[in-house]
Amino acid sequence: SDLERAHDSARLAWGDMYPIIPDARLRECNYGSLNRASSGIVEPMQEDECITNKFPQGESYEDVKNRIADFIEFLKNNYDGKHVAIVAHKAPQLSFDVLLCGKTWHEALATDWRKTKSWQPGWEYFIK
Repeated sequence: SDLERAHDSARLAWGDMYPIIPDARLRECNYGSLNRASSGIVEPMQEDECITNKFPQGESYEDVKNRIADFIEFLKNNYDGKHVAIVAHKAPQLSFDVLLCGKTWHEALATDWRKTKSWQPGWEYFIK
């Protein structure tokens, strides 16, 4: 599952140096019947109709954003003033851009590092 892969990635990055706490709210968008479909099919839907409408038998990007908003509240209540590393996939990361950086979904999707070829070893988000 996505959660297991993220946990494995975190363990590879940090080993036993820090506690690794899996959280299902960070899972990738449920693309429903399009899970594992080619990006050529899914990406156009991500950028238009499925921001607010659910993928067939799945969830929308707004659904993912709501999960991430709940996760952010969890961080505020439990990790205020601390640094937390988060391992997640595309929709959760873009949700952080929308929720914490003031971007619209269209701006977040247009400036996504996958599209602009601007990968970096990490992104910083500040929760206020």
